[in-house]
Amino acid sequence: MDFNLSEEQLMLRDGVERYIRDDYGFEQRRHQATTGEGFNREHWQTFAELGWLALTLPEDVGGLDCSFVEASVVLESFGRGMVLEPFISSVMLCSRIVDRSGSEYHRQALLPALIEGRLLLALADSECDTRFTLGCIEETLARRTGDGYQLNGLKTMVFDAPSADKLLVTARLDDHPHPAIFVVDRTAPGVEVIEYALVDGTRAADVRFSKVNLPATALLIEPSQSQPILEEASDRAALAVVAQSLGVMHGVMDMTAEYIKTRSQFGQPIGKFQALQHRMAEMFVEAQHARSILYRGMAYLDKPAEERARAISAAKAATGKAGRFVCAQGVQLHGGIGMTEEYPVGHYFRFMTLLEKRFGDTDFHLARFAKGY
Repeated sequence: MDFNLSEEQLMLRDGVERYIRDDYGFEQRRHQATTGEGFNREHWQTFAELGWLALTLPEDVGGLDCSFVEASVVLESFGRGMVLEPFISSVMLCSRIVDRSGSEYHRQALLPALIEGRLLLALADSECDTRFTLGCIEETLARRTGDGYQLNGLKTMVFDAPSADKLLVTARLDDHPHPAIFVVDRTAPGVEVIEYALVDGTRAADVRFSKVNLPATALLIEPSQSQPILEEASDRAALAVVAQSLGVMHGVMDMTAEYIKTRSQFGQPIGKFQALQHRMAEMFVEAQHARSILYRGMAYLDKPAEERARAISAAKAATGKAGRFVCAQGVQLHGGIGMTEEYPVGHYFRFMTLLEKRFGDTDFHLARFAKGY
Protein backbone atom coordinates (compact mmCIF):
# COMPACT_ATOMS: atom_id res chain seq x y z
CA MET A 1 0.00 0.00 0.00
CA ASP A 2 1.39 3.42 -0.97
CA PHE A 3 1.18 5.68 2.09
CA ASN A 4 1.97 8.84 0.11
CA LEU A 5 -0.92 10.97 -1.06
CA SER A 6 -1.23 11.55 -4.80
CA GLU A 7 -1.14 15.04 -6.27
CA GLU A 8 -4.94 15.09 -6.52
CA GLN A 9 -5.32 13.92 -2.91
CA LEU A 10 -2.90 16.62 -1.72
CA MET A 11 -4.94 19.22 -3.60
CA LEU A 12 -8.11 17.90 -1.95
CA ARG A 13 -6.50 18.07 1.50
CA ASP A 14 -5.21 21.59 0.93
CA GLY A 15 -8.63 22.72 -0.28
CA VAL A 16 -10.47 21.31 2.75
CA GLU A 17 -7.90 22.70 5.18
CA ARG A 18 -8.09 26.11 3.56
CA TYR A 19 -11.88 26.12 3.80
CA ILE A 20 -11.77 25.11 7.46
CA ARG A 21 -9.16 27.76 8.22
CA ASP A 22 -10.83 30.62 6.33
CA ASP A 23 -14.55 29.89 6.59
CA TYR A 24 -15.10 27.59 9.59
CA GLY A 25 -13.79 29.63 12.52
CA PHE A 26 -13.95 28.35 16.07
CA GLU A 27 -16.20 31.16 17.31
CA GLN A 28 -18.68 30.56 14.50
CA ARG A 29 -18.58 26.84 15.23
CA ARG A 30 -19.13 27.40 18.96
CA HIS A 31 -22.13 29.62 18.30
CA GLN A 32 -23.65 27.22 15.78
CA ALA A 33 -23.39 24.31 18.21
CA THR A 34 -25.77 26.06 20.60
CA THR A 35 -28.46 27.07 18.11
CA GLY A 36 -30.93 25.55 15.68
CA GLU A 37 -29.94 22.21 14.23
CA GLY A 38 -26.43 22.35 15.66
CA PHE A 39 -24.80 22.91 12.27
CA ASN A 40 -24.89 25.34 9.35
CA ARG A 41 -26.93 24.49 6.23
CA GLU A 42 -24.89 26.99 4.21
CA HIS A 43 -21.72 25.05 5.00
CA TRP A 44 -23.47 21.84 3.96
CA GLN A 45 -24.47 23.36 0.65
CA THR A 46 -20.90 24.48 0.10
CA PHE A 47 -19.71 20.94 0.79
CA ALA A 48 -22.05 19.81 -1.99
CA GLU A 49 -20.82 22.47 -4.42
CA LEU A 50 -17.21 21.48 -3.74
CA GLY A 51 -18.02 17.83 -4.48
CA TRP A 52 -17.26 16.50 -1.01
CA LEU A 53 -20.69 14.85 -0.65
CA ALA A 54 -20.14 12.96 -3.92
CA LEU A 55 -16.70 11.54 -3.18
CA THR A 56 -17.50 7.89 -2.45
CA LEU A 57 -20.64 7.44 -4.56
CA PRO A 58 -20.67 5.93 -8.07
CA GLU A 59 -20.89 7.96 -11.24
CA ASP A 60 -24.32 6.68 -12.29
CA VAL A 61 -25.93 8.71 -9.47
CA GLY A 62 -23.71 11.76 -9.93
CA GLY A 63 -20.87 10.69 -7.66
CA LEU A 64 -17.11 10.92 -8.17
CA ASP A 65 -16.42 7.22 -7.47
CA CYS A 66 -13.37 7.96 -5.31
CA SER A 67 -11.82 5.57 -2.80
CA PHE A 68 -12.05 5.65 0.97
CA VAL A 69 -8.65 7.34 1.00
CA GLU A 70 -10.11 10.55 -0.42
CA ALA A 71 -12.90 10.43 2.14
CA SER A 72 -10.35 9.98 4.94
CA VAL A 73 -8.45 13.04 3.73
CA VAL A 74 -11.63 15.13 4.05
CA LEU A 75 -12.54 13.58 7.40
CA GLU A 76 -9.14 14.23 8.94
CA SER A 77 -9.45 17.91 8.07
CA PHE A 78 -13.00 17.89 9.42
CA GLY A 79 -11.60 16.55 12.69
CA ARG A 80 -9.12 19.41 12.91
CA GLY A 81 -11.98 21.86 12.45
CA MET A 82 -14.42 19.95 14.72
CA VAL A 83 -16.94 20.10 11.87
CA LEU A 84 -20.52 19.72 13.12
CA GLU A 85 -22.21 18.88 9.81
CA PRO A 86 -23.57 15.28 9.60
CA PHE A 87 -21.06 14.06 7.02
CA ILE A 88 -20.54 10.61 8.54
CA SER A 89 -24.25 9.91 9.06
CA SER A 90 -25.42 10.96 5.60
CA VAL A 91 -22.41 10.45 3.34
CA MET A 92 -20.38 7.63 4.87
CA LEU A 93 -23.13 5.50 6.44
CA CYS A 94 -26.60 6.00 4.98
CA SER A 95 -25.56 6.65 1.38
CA ARG A 96 -23.53 3.42 1.48
CA ILE A 97 -26.58 1.46 2.67
CA VAL A 98 -28.76 2.95 -0.06
CA ASP A 99 -26.10 2.40 -2.73
CA ARG A 100 -25.67 -1.27 -1.81
CA SER A 101 -29.39 -1.92 -1.37
CA GLY A 102 -29.87 -3.00 -4.97
CA SER A 103 -32.96 -0.80 -5.23
CA GLU A 104 -32.58 1.41 -8.30
CA TYR A 105 -35.72 3.27 -7.28
CA HIS A 106 -34.18 4.41 -4.02
CA ARG A 107 -30.69 4.92 -5.43
CA GLN A 108 -31.98 7.33 -8.07
CA ALA A 109 -34.49 9.01 -5.74
CA LEU A 110 -32.14 9.58 -2.79
CA LEU A 111 -28.48 9.67 -3.78
CA PRO A 112 -28.50 12.50 -6.37
CA ALA A 113 -30.46 14.66 -3.91
CA LEU A 114 -27.94 13.87 -1.19
CA ILE A 115 -25.00 14.74 -3.47
CA GLU A 116 -26.62 18.09 -4.31
CA GLY A 117 -27.07 18.89 -0.62
CA ARG A 118 -30.88 18.75 -0.80
CA LEU A 119 -31.32 15.65 1.35
CA LEU A 120 -30.02 14.51 4.73
CA LEU A 121 -30.28 10.91 5.96
CA ALA A 122 -29.92 9.25 9.35
CA LEU A 123 -29.87 5.59 10.38
CA ALA A 124 -32.38 4.65 13.10
CA ASP A 125 -31.04 1.32 14.28
CA SER A 126 -30.40 1.25 18.04
CA GLU A 127 -33.06 -0.03 20.45
CA CYS A 128 -30.92 -0.03 23.59
CA ASP A 129 -31.37 2.54 26.33
CA THR A 130 -27.64 2.96 26.90
CA ARG A 131 -28.26 5.66 29.50
CA PHE A 132 -29.87 3.32 32.02
CA THR A 133 -29.94 -0.33 30.85
CA LEU A 134 -28.06 -2.68 28.59
CA GLY A 135 -31.08 -4.32 26.99
CA CYS A 136 -33.64 -3.64 24.30
CA ILE A 137 -36.35 -1.34 25.63
CA GLU A 138 -38.85 -1.59 22.77
CA GLU A 139 -38.44 -3.55 19.56
CA THR A 140 -39.40 -1.87 16.31
CA LEU A 141 -41.82 -4.05 14.34
CA ALA A 142 -43.19 -3.82 10.82
CA ARG A 143 -46.26 -5.69 9.66
CA ARG A 144 -47.61 -6.02 6.17
CA THR A 145 -50.86 -4.24 5.32
CA GLY A 146 -52.95 -4.40 2.18
CA ASP A 147 -50.89 -1.88 0.27
CA GLY A 148 -47.71 -1.50 2.28
CA TYR A 149 -46.48 -1.70 5.87
CA GLN A 150 -47.19 -0.34 9.32
CA LEU A 151 -44.33 0.54 11.66
CA ASN A 152 -44.39 0.60 15.47
CA GLY A 153 -41.59 0.89 18.00
CA LEU A 154 -38.83 3.09 19.40
CA LYS A 155 -35.29 3.85 18.27
CA THR A 156 -32.84 5.46 20.68
CA MET A 157 -29.79 7.68 20.23
CA VAL A 158 -30.32 8.28 16.51
CA PHE A 159 -27.43 10.54 15.58
CA ASP A 160 -28.38 13.56 13.44
CA ALA A 161 -32.06 12.56 13.34
CA PRO A 162 -33.37 16.07 14.20
CA SER A 163 -32.06 17.47 10.90
CA ALA A 164 -32.60 14.41 8.69
CA ASP A 165 -35.17 14.56 5.91
CA LYS A 166 -35.52 10.79 5.81
CA LEU A 167 -34.67 8.00 8.24
CA LEU A 168 -33.40 4.55 7.34
CA VAL A 169 -35.24 2.45 9.92
CA THR A 170 -34.47 -1.15 10.82
CA ALA A 171 -37.51 -3.20 11.88
CA ARG A 172 -38.38 -6.84 12.37
CA LEU A 173 -40.59 -8.13 9.55
CA ASP A 174 -42.26 -11.56 9.28
CA ASP A 175 -40.35 -12.85 12.36
CA HIS A 176 -37.15 -12.99 10.32
CA PRO A 177 -34.00 -13.06 12.53
CA HIS A 178 -32.56 -10.06 10.70
CA PRO A 179 -34.31 -6.70 10.25
CA ALA A 180 -35.69 -5.15 7.13
CA ILE A 181 -34.73 -1.56 6.35
CA PHE A 182 -37.36 1.06 5.48
CA VAL A 183 -37.11 4.64 4.21
CA VAL A 184 -39.33 6.83 6.40
CA ASP A 185 -40.00 10.57 6.21
CA ARG A 186 -38.99 12.18 9.49
CA THR A 187 -42.16 14.28 9.44
CA ALA A 188 -44.55 11.45 8.51
CA PRO A 189 -47.72 11.05 10.64
CA GLY A 190 -46.97 8.88 13.67
CA VAL A 191 -43.24 9.72 13.79
CA GLU A 192 -42.23 11.52 17.00
CA VAL A 193 -38.69 12.89 17.22
CA ILE A 194 -37.50 13.63 20.77
CA GLU A 195 -34.30 15.54 20.15
CA TYR A 196 -31.45 16.54 22.45
CA ALA A 197 -27.97 18.02 22.22
CA LEU A 198 -24.91 15.85 22.80
CA VAL A 199 -21.80 16.83 24.71
CA ASP A 200 -19.96 18.06 21.61
CA GLY A 201 -22.83 20.20 20.34
CA THR A 202 -24.18 17.79 17.71
CA ARG A 203 -27.77 16.54 17.89
CA ALA A 204 -29.40 13.15 18.35
CA ALA A 205 -32.91 11.95 19.08
CA ASP A 206 -35.08 9.13 20.30
CA VAL A 207 -37.61 8.37 17.57
CA ARG A 208 -40.98 6.77 18.28
CA PHE A 209 -43.07 5.17 15.52
CA SER A 210 -46.77 4.87 16.31
CA LYS A 211 -48.83 3.19 13.58
CA VAL A 212 -46.74 4.76 10.83
CA ASN A 213 -48.25 3.69 7.51
CA LEU A 214 -45.72 3.19 4.73
CA PRO A 215 -46.22 2.46 1.02
CA ALA A 216 -44.77 -0.69 -0.47
CA THR A 217 -41.97 1.38 -2.01
CA ALA A 218 -40.70 2.30 1.48
CA LEU A 219 -39.00 -1.09 1.80
CA LEU A 220 -35.32 -0.51 1.01
CA ILE A 221 -33.77 -3.89 1.89
CA GLU A 222 -35.40 -7.23 2.60
CA PRO A 223 -34.52 -8.99 5.90
CA SER A 224 -32.61 -11.73 4.10
CA GLN A 225 -30.19 -9.21 2.62
CA SER A 226 -29.85 -6.56 5.32
CA GLN A 227 -27.28 -7.92 7.76
CA PRO A 228 -24.12 -7.92 5.60
CA ILE A 229 -25.02 -4.50 4.18
CA LEU A 230 -25.55 -2.99 7.64
CA GLU A 231 -22.35 -4.53 8.99
CA GLU A 232 -20.23 -3.37 6.07
CA ALA A 233 -21.63 0.17 6.13
CA SER A 234 -21.19 0.40 9.92
CA ASP A 235 -17.58 -0.78 9.64
CA ARG A 236 -16.85 1.88 7.05
CA ALA A 237 -18.49 4.51 9.23
CA ALA A 238 -16.41 3.35 12.22
CA LEU A 239 -13.26 3.75 10.14
CA ALA A 240 -14.47 7.20 9.08
CA VAL A 241 -14.64 8.08 12.79
CA VAL A 242 -11.03 6.89 13.13
CA ALA A 243 -9.97 9.28 10.36
CA GLN A 244 -11.84 12.16 11.97
CA SER A 245 -10.34 11.32 15.37
CA LEU A 246 -6.88 11.51 13.84
CA GLY A 247 -7.64 15.05 12.72
CA VAL A 248 -8.76 15.93 16.25
CA MET A 249 -5.47 14.64 17.65
CA HIS A 250 -3.42 16.71 15.23
CA GLY A 251 -5.54 19.77 15.99
CA VAL A 252 -4.84 19.34 19.71
CA MET A 253 -1.12 18.78 19.15
CA ASP A 254 -0.75 21.83 16.91
CA MET A 255 -2.56 24.03 19.41
CA THR A 256 -0.62 22.65 22.38
CA ALA A 257 2.76 22.97 20.66
CA GLU A 258 2.03 26.62 19.87
CA TYR A 259 0.85 27.30 23.41
CA ILE A 260 3.91 25.89 25.19
CA LYS A 261 6.16 27.95 22.90
CA THR A 262 4.52 31.18 24.06
CA ARG A 263 3.54 30.44 27.70
CA SER A 264 6.45 31.49 29.93
CA GLN A 265 7.31 30.43 33.47
CA PHE A 266 10.52 30.93 35.43
CA GLY A 267 11.70 33.31 32.75
CA GLN A 268 11.45 30.94 29.77
CA PRO A 269 8.84 29.26 27.55
CA ILE A 270 7.48 26.12 29.19
CA GLY A 271 8.16 24.29 25.93
CA LYS A 272 11.82 24.20 26.93
CA PHE A 273 11.06 22.02 29.94
CA GLN A 274 12.15 18.48 29.17
CA ALA A 275 9.17 16.90 30.94
CA LEU A 276 6.75 18.74 28.65
CA GLN A 277 8.78 17.84 25.58
CA HIS A 278 8.46 14.19 26.61
CA ARG A 279 4.69 14.58 26.85
CA MET A 280 4.51 16.12 23.39
CA ALA A 281 6.61 13.26 22.06
CA GLU A 282 4.22 10.73 23.61
CA MET A 283 1.26 12.52 22.03
CA PHE A 284 2.99 12.41 18.64
CA VAL A 285 3.70 8.67 18.99
CA GLU A 286 0.06 7.94 19.85
CA ALA A 287 -1.17 9.94 16.85
CA GLN A 288 1.24 8.15 14.52
CA HIS A 289 0.07 4.83 15.88
CA ALA A 290 -3.51 5.86 15.08
CA ARG A 291 -2.52 6.87 11.56
CA SER A 292 -0.79 3.55 10.94
CA ILE A 293 -3.73 1.51 12.15
CA LEU A 294 -6.11 3.67 10.09
CA TYR A 295 -4.12 2.76 6.98
CA ARG A 296 -4.27 -0.91 7.98
CA GLY A 297 -8.05 -0.65 8.36
CA MET A 298 -8.36 0.88 4.89
CA ALA A 299 -6.30 -1.98 3.44
CA TYR A 300 -8.83 -4.45 4.89
CA LEU A 301 -12.04 -2.76 3.73
CA ASP A 302 -12.47 -5.15 0.80
CA LYS A 303 -11.40 -8.28 2.69
CA PRO A 304 -13.87 -10.96 3.88
CA ALA A 305 -16.22 -9.77 6.62
CA GLU A 306 -14.41 -11.37 9.58
CA GLU A 307 -11.00 -10.03 8.56
CA ARG A 308 -12.45 -6.59 7.88
CA ALA A 309 -14.24 -6.51 11.25
CA ARG A 310 -11.07 -7.44 13.18
CA ALA A 311 -8.97 -4.82 11.40
CA ILE A 312 -11.52 -2.06 11.91
CA SER A 313 -12.13 -3.01 15.55
CA ALA A 314 -8.36 -2.83 16.12
CA ALA A 315 -8.29 0.62 14.53
CA LYS A 316 -11.31 1.93 16.47
CA ALA A 317 -10.09 0.59 19.84
CA ALA A 318 -6.53 1.83 19.41
CA THR A 319 -7.66 5.24 18.20
CA GLY A 320 -10.13 5.61 21.07
CA LYS A 321 -7.32 5.04 23.56
CA ALA A 322 -4.88 7.29 21.69
CA GLY A 323 -7.41 10.08 21.22
CA ARG A 324 -8.32 10.21 24.87
CA PHE A 325 -4.65 10.35 25.85
CA VAL A 326 -3.76 13.10 23.38
CA CYS A 327 -6.77 15.26 24.24
CA ALA A 328 -6.32 14.83 27.99
CA GLN A 329 -2.66 15.78 27.72
CA GLY A 330 -3.59 18.78 25.60
CA VAL A 331 -6.02 20.04 28.23
CA GLN A 332 -3.53 19.44 31.05
CA LEU A 333 -0.63 21.17 29.31
CA HIS A 334 -2.82 24.22 28.79
CA GLY A 335 -3.54 24.41 32.51
CA GLY A 336 -6.59 26.37 33.66
CA ILE A 337 -7.29 27.93 30.27
CA GLY A 338 -7.83 24.45 28.86
CA MET A 339 -11.01 24.12 30.94
CA THR A 340 -12.64 27.33 29.73
CA GLU A 341 -15.57 27.40 27.30
CA GLU A 342 -13.90 30.11 25.21
CA TYR A 343 -10.78 28.07 24.39
CA PRO A 344 -10.85 25.30 21.73
CA VAL A 345 -8.85 22.55 23.44
CA GLY A 346 -11.69 21.60 25.80
CA HIS A 347 -14.06 21.42 22.84
CA TYR A 348 -11.63 19.04 21.14
CA PHE A 349 -11.82 16.81 24.21
CA ARG A 350 -15.63 16.73 24.13
CA PHE A 351 -15.64 16.15 20.38
CA MET A 352 -13.26 13.20 20.81
CA THR A 353 -15.40 11.80 23.63
CA LEU A 354 -18.38 11.53 21.26
CA LEU A 355 -16.28 10.09 18.43
CA GLU A 356 -14.99 7.36 20.75
CA LYS A 357 -18.58 6.28 21.46
CA ARG A 358 -19.88 6.29 17.89
CA PHE A 359 -20.25 2.93 16.12
CA GLY A 360 -19.01 1.04 19.16
CA ASP A 361 -16.78 2.31 21.96
CA THR A 362 -13.31 1.04 22.83
CA ASP A 363 -14.60 -1.79 25.04
CA PHE A 364 -16.99 -3.00 22.34
CA HIS A 365 -14.28 -3.12 19.68
CA LEU A 366 -11.73 -4.75 21.99
CA ALA A 367 -14.29 -7.49 22.67
CA ARG A 368 -15.09 -7.90 18.96
CA PHE A 369 -11.40 -8.04 18.09
CA ALA A 370 -10.72 -10.68 20.75
CA LYS A 371 -13.76 -12.69 19.65
CA GLY A 372 -12.18 -13.14 16.23
CA TYR A 373 -9.36 -15.26 17.59
